[in-house]
Amino acid sequence: MIIVGAVTLGQFILPRENPAGSSECTVYEGKWERVLPDGTRESIELPGQCAAQNNEVVRLETILPQIQGDIWLCMRASQQDMSVYVADELRTEYSTRQTRIFGKNSASAYVFFEVTSEDAGKVLAIELVSDSEYAGFLNKVYIGEKYDIASFLIRECFVVIAVSVWMLIVSSVFCIVGVLLRLVYKVKVDITYLAFGILQLSMAMITESNIRQFFLINSSIASDAGFLLTILVPYPFMVYISRLQKNRYEKIYKSLSVCVAVNFFASLLLQVTGIVDLGNSVTVAYIIIIVMLIVFLVTICRDFYKGKIQEYGEVLFGLIAMIVITLWESYLTFVPKSPYPGGVAQSFGLIFLLFTAGIKTVRDLLEKEQEKQIAIAAGAAKTNFLANMSHEIRTPINTIIGMNEMILRESHETSVEEYANSIKNAGNLLLGLVNDVLDFSKIEAGKLDIIEEDYKLSKLLTDVIEGAQLKAENKNLKFIADVDRNLPSVLSGDEVRIRQILNNLLSNAVKYTSEGTVTLKVRGVSFEDKFILDMSVEDTGIGIKEESINTLFESFQRLEEERNRYIEGTGLGLNITKQLTELMGGNIAVESEYGKGSCFVVKIPQKVVDVSSIGVLEEAYRRDISENKPANKGIYLPDAKVLVVDDNIMNLAVAEALLKRTGIQLTKANGGIECLELCRENKYDLILMDHMMPDPDGIETLHMLREDTSSLNRNTEVIVLTANAIAGAADEYKKEGFSDYLSKPIIAVDLEALLERYLNGK
Repeated sequence: MIIVGAVTLGQFILPRENPAGSSECTVYEGKWERVLPDGTRESIELPGQCAAQNNEVVRLETILPQIQGDIWLCMRASQQDMSVYVADELRTEYSTRQTRIFGKNSASAYVFFEVTSEDAGKVLAIELVSDSEYAGFLNKVYIGEKYDIASFLIRECFVVIAVSVWMLIVSSVFCIVGVLLRLVYKVKVDITYLAFGILQLSMAMITESNIRQFFLINSSIASDAGFLLTILVPYPFMVYISRLQKNRYEKIYKSLSVCVAVNFFASLLLQVTGIVDLGNSVTVAYIIIIVMLIVFLVTICRDFYKGKIQEYGEVLFGLIAMIVITLWESYLTFVPKSPYPGGVAQSFGLIFLLFTAGIKTVRDLLEKEQEKQIAIAAGAAKTNFLANMSHEIRTPINTIIGMNEMILRESHETSVEEYANSIKNAGNLLLGLVNDVLDFSKIEAGKLDIIEEDYKLSKLLTDVIEGAQLKAENKNLKFIADVDRNLPSVLSGDEVRIRQILNNLLSNAVKYTSEGTVTLKVRGVSFEDKFILDMSVEDTGIGIKEESINTLFESFQRLEEERNRYIEGTGLGLNITKQLTELMGGNIAVESEYGKGSCFVVKIPQKVVDVSSIGVLEEAYRRDISENKPANKGIYLPDAKVLVVDDNIMNLAVAEALLKRTGIQLTKANGGIECLELCRENKYDLILMDHMMPDPDGIETLHMLREDTSSLNRNTEVIVLTANAIAGAADEYKKEGFSDYLSKPIIAVDLEALLERYLNGK
């Protein structure tokens, strides 16, 4: 404000310091006559319009008065060629027809010509010619020193130029902010389109300015650019209004956009071919702009009638102001000799619209941020709920599965083993339900990783088939495994997720089939450098209604709930299967006939590691088992010292029982405080610690252990054993300082594998 105030003071109040001419610029008051082709003359007044055909030479003559010294005269050529003579001597001429790339007429420009005191009383003749609507248009003639004339012309256009530059700066700022929001914060703001439209209009006003020759070197290109920008002006405004109105009138705006595009290319083609100059075809652009403004008004009235105007209430006043002012200025465009400087009021209306749109954008961004924070809070609440649910359910499952494992290990009574196997199956089913919910959570959070490793296809298929065959036999179903013998023996991909997909599909097929067969077909298709594992599961079960297929893969969706209420499951299996398939770059399809059965087809790209054929599945499986048979079963580490920390006595008992056969010297700590005390007195090779314990919890205990300078286990590796198995848990625990992660319920083989990795050599 201080700087602007200082410039204003210097411009309008303080004395002039810049060099200036000796006199002010004035309009030449001499009498003018038009010399017709037949030699007759008629008096005319400047400025004015005389009757003239395209390409007809319009000759104006006057007698030069007494002149003191050398002086300059200036006249504007409006899309006209100009030649100036003094006593039939050519003083200057202006034409861009030979230099401009396209178009027939010269660009509009002010033409300066000098006269001297010796020219007093001589005839001054100006010849104008044009192939446009300006063929007979005559402008004023200015007289004075060249500097004074230029200064006067600049002052005449100062308001329009100043407003245009102001619009250019403001709209550029909004455009830059919009682009930065899009690139940096991935936020798309509709105001960018509006700002771009105003930027486009401001550039058109500058390039079409009367004084553009003072700051633009090539007036022809500037003129063409100004006309083309004017033709394209409606498009960004229509995009903005359409988005503002939630695309309710998109078809109308698209139709108008087509008109804009057709007019643009048609006008450009006519200009390039020299048929019609852009200046003569720009009228169509003004008509489209007027139609667009009328459409704006009609749609706004319609939204008001339907009660939807509140969606863009802040912008409404700006829109109305912009529409009314633009319609008024469009009318003035067709009014000859209008003294009103076009574009000024329109510019203020557009800037007002831009700022009202800015207010709405800020409000929208604040609402989005608020929604984002609510979503984050909801996500955190969901994460906490899943963590607590996982802990509360997995803790008793850990005890059930762990103690049942001990029964299976130590009992030799047939009936007891049968009971224990039933418990094991029920426990695994319950664990599967919990895992489905947690897998779904991981996929939703985008934290489920696809881990590609080499695997034996025969081992994967045999394990899956054995499990499905057992389930089918329990329901007296016939299970058919049709595996192509030419499949590659070793592939690379996420074996765990492929197992999960097949198990889900086969489990569903068995569940929803009461009689008949369940068939697994596995094929492979190679093309170029890709290999597609083609797996299908077909059953003769209840089938799916055609109208239900579209909702089949939705989360928590169970079709015909009343009919299938006796069937176990969460309704997440197929949703997880679909998402896992897509995460691996594959696809899943289903065909079904209600009452007759279904067929699910999954195709997943894999990498071929060993092209040798798999052959007969049973033989390949036995061969793989014999090749990879472990040297011994389990681990035995009698010299290793391990501390187990948990606030649940049953969990401590499970850990002790599962590690009984390893020979490990096990110490139990009932909570974090007891753990810290034992760590000050004894050195351990490894610490297994629960997370969700009473104050302090596992994470706090770990941090206290690392900070305890008196502890003998300050640097001992700590592995978290926890029922918290939500998305991203493993990474979070490792960030806190844990060496590794194992979720409950603890599987004996997984625990022994982890111990062998960390206690190797003990």
